[in-house]
Amino acid sequence: MVDKTVKEDLRTFCVLIERYGVLESGVRDVFKEYLRAEKAGFRRFKPLSRSIRLHDDALYCVADVDGCEKAVCVVKTPDKAPKVFREESPIRFGEYIVYMVDFNVENLRKLVAEKPELGPRSLRGYPRLGLGVRMLFTLPPLIDALKELDVLSDFQLSAGREFSLREVVDAKPGLYPEWLGHTGLDAERLYNTIAMECFKGGLEAYGTEIDHLIITRQTARALTRILTHGEGSAEEGLEDLESSMNYNRRIIDEASATGFVKGITVDASDLIRYEFMDPDRWPREAVRRRFMEEFDGEAEQVLDTVKPGHTYKIGSYELVFTEEEVMRIALKYRLCLLKVKELYEYFRSKVGEDFTYELSLDETPELTEPKELFYCLSECSRMGMPVDLVAPNVGFFKREDYPGRLDELEERVRVLSAIAERFDAVLDFHSGSDKRAEVYRAVSRACGGRLKLKMSTIYQLKYFETLAEFPEGSEERRLFEEIWDYTLDYVKRRASEGDEVAKRQLEEVLKRMGKPGFVKKPDDDFFRYYSFIVVNAKKPSGERIFKERLYRLASKKEVRERYRRKVFEVTKMVAEALGLLGSRSGYLASRSARNR
Repeated sequence: MVDKTVKEDLRTFCVLIERYGVLESGVRDVFKEYLRAEKAGFRRFKPLSRSIRLHDDALYCVADVDGCEKAVCVVKTPDKAPKVFREESPIRFGEYIVYMVDFNVENLRKLVAEKPELGPRSLRGYPRLGLGVRMLFTLPPLIDALKELDVLSDFQLSAGREFSLREVVDAKPGLYPEWLGHTGLDAERLYNTIAMECFKGGLEAYGTEIDHLIITRQTARALTRILTHGEGSAEEGLEDLESSMNYNRRIIDEASATGFVKGITVDASDLIRYEFMDPDRWPREAVRRRFMEEFDGEAEQVLDTVKPGHTYKIGSYELVFTEEEVMRIALKYRLCLLKVKELYEYFRSKVGEDFTYELSLDETPELTEPKELFYCLSECSRMGMPVDLVAPNVGFFKREDYPGRLDELEERVRVLSAIAERFDAVLDFHSGSDKRAEVYRAVSRACGGRLKLKMSTIYQLKYFETLAEFPEGSEERRLFEEIWDYTLDYVKRRASEGDEVAKRQLEEVLKRMGKPGFVKKPDDDFFRYYSFIVVNAKKPSGERIFKERLYRLASKKEVRERYRRKVFEVTKMVAEALGLLGSRSGYLASRSARNR
């Protein structure tokens, strides 16, 4: 039952909708500005102006009603209101009908099931950013930046490192590696929050994906423990590779259950068999025999898909394979692509046909060769998993600027992009943070603007930078210094375990700490590389050391506003340099044209 005061507020809301012609001409800035200025005099119903959107002749928004968040739908005919709203009693004001339900995950899930355009989308090969959400309070400033800059984006985290299974992120220290799930987020909290915040922020088009489902054959004691729910060990459990596969399946289970996941990136680089490219270890005839053994009845299909001796014209480039080259490359990637296919099919069984698939080849010890990219995209298509996005190794490194010549980078990317385009795929650039604008412009030119770029670390570092800027002795500065110290201790442990990067960076910072005037800074190299570890850092009891304070301080007005500006500035710089300003409108226009 809605009381009299709330009804009067709703009546005023409908009067404003009529005055500004919202249902006929759309949600204009002047309407939102009027609401933001609180000129309407709402008393108990307070619509969030940034949440207002129009879709299919219905206005949607989120409103505060007596301290409770409500999802609101305003229509002129009942059949325009989704079922989740029609389950509640409507309130009528002249020709307007208002429905309200609690704004929660379950109601949003029902709404998106009926109106998919109001939730995350499968963006396939559309040019965009890919933004990592390591701390959930980053979402509102990111959403506002994307709307203001008119930029299309996915939201994601790496399942191999950043988020993990619920039991992992909540476990006491020592049960799993400290880096596994280091954001302290599980799939349910991550993807539910993304969908809720995007609806609340009025973001009309965005994607979601499980980033970096990593398949590995390395020692996987931790992954075996995950699979067996803490029972047994790697020595007495499943083989490492199968443990890795089952970990990824469980991640897919938890993520797909939210109903808000629209894509996957699979990284099976660890399964690439480089030995088959060595003629000393594998002479030509041995390669032929092994190729025929492994591919058996498919061998002829593979050689017909990538034809030896055929000239493939790709723009101004030409590729010609010998039969030996095809066989060597096929063997090199055979295990990798077979296991990728297993996860591809498993994900499809959970979410249906409408999803985005990305193949990651970037975390390899060598640059991606054009012929190998051509083969992988051809083979993926032959295997029934056509690629939307592919991430080659172009020479990018995490938390580092590109060190090489830009003309060489641009030419390398141009060839790879032309190959991807032949297969209706788009290049995705991983480790995209911390590059200068000239690097972004070079890869954008090379791709003709058809690209995606992923960033994650930068938004966490910008928050730490925000805390560090506060005066000495303030709560914000003290927290920054605590996490700086914790990170240093972590680097010492990593160095003692043989981590060469940690050793080098530890030596550098210890040398500087001995000099007069030393100040702890967020741009200290060891801190930029390893401070990811602090968000989910735990005491022996399992209590998180920093997470509650990091989140609480982010809600303080001055911290929030400083951080918001930094998020906007870095997002604008990257999007502008990549030529992605206006990409969201471009996507929506193309979808509208396709549906006409």
